[in-house]
Amino acid sequence: MKSVVTAPPWAELEALRQGAGLIRHDGGLLELRGADRTDFLHNQCTSHIKGLAQGGWLQTLFLNSRGQIEFSGSVFHRPESLWLATDRPAELRQRFLRYIIFDQVEVAELSGYAWLELIGPRAAEILGAPQMGGFVEREGALLARHAHGLELIVPLEGLQALRERVLSAGGVEVGSGAYDLWRIERGVAGYLEALGELPQEVGLEERVSYKKGCYLGQEIMARLEARGNTRYRLMALRGEGLEAGAEVRRGEKVVGKVGTVAVSPQDGPLALALLRKEVQAGEELWVGEASVRALELPLR
Repeated sequence: MKSVVTAPPWAELEALRQGAGLIRHDGGLLELRGADRTDFLHNQCTSHIKGLAQGGWLQTLFLNSRGQIEFSGSVFHRPESLWLATDRPAELRQRFLRYIIFDQVEVAELSGYAWLELIGPRAAEILGAPQMGGFVEREGALLARHAHGLELIVPLEGLQALRERVLSAGGVEVGSGAYDLWRIERGVAGYLEALGELPQEVGLEERVSYKKGCYLGQEIMARLEARGNTRYRLMALRGEGLEAGAEVRRGEKVVGKVGTVAVSPQDGPLALALLRKEVQAGEELWVGEASVRALELPLR
């Protein structure tokens, strides 16, 4: 039986597009301490952690030996530790523990915090604007700025006060439906699109440093930089019959798979999809027995 996806409330979608929408993410927070914490994390992820100054923030990826994404996260360089917000903290911690041999580093899962984003053109106006690539700490909360708004780590006891501040300034709390549709419109890969894929094929190449030393998956990243021979790219699909994980066909040939699905009040059913590079915008494709149309990203 196919899952039913309905259109999100219009106010939530408009907040993300035109105002400020507050979304709370699943996942949690890891803390790395010890003299070797920076070197250790640098050697685990795709980003240049050694070059991240205290007070710096960045988004990074953790790959397998084939260069495919296993985890993503955001790094906050604090005075005595590195904080890492990620979608599956317990699993990522177990990965880290497998690689700690003689390193002076401790990895702990922190409780008592919420991981949120305030997305939209009014986000910085409502909560202030840290410099891009850095974060500020206010009343125990961490605020970092990215291209679409702010990323927030907030103590649970301060969550209600933050919520009231955002809502009183005209912000709106948004659910996963509006957030998924916003991601589709903007071409922002999420868990469904990114897990098990190459960063270059899902629009996350900016999280890869080609100038740093060895890390898991680095050889594949260097090869892709030199040859540029990726086979897929992220596009959108429009049409009925879209279902996450379904194959996308051109005639009898499978040319990709469906990722996140959402219903737009304006455009109907939409999805992110990983499609072969030869697929052109406007081309008719098939998902099951349903005809769908390939679209370039971003949609808005």
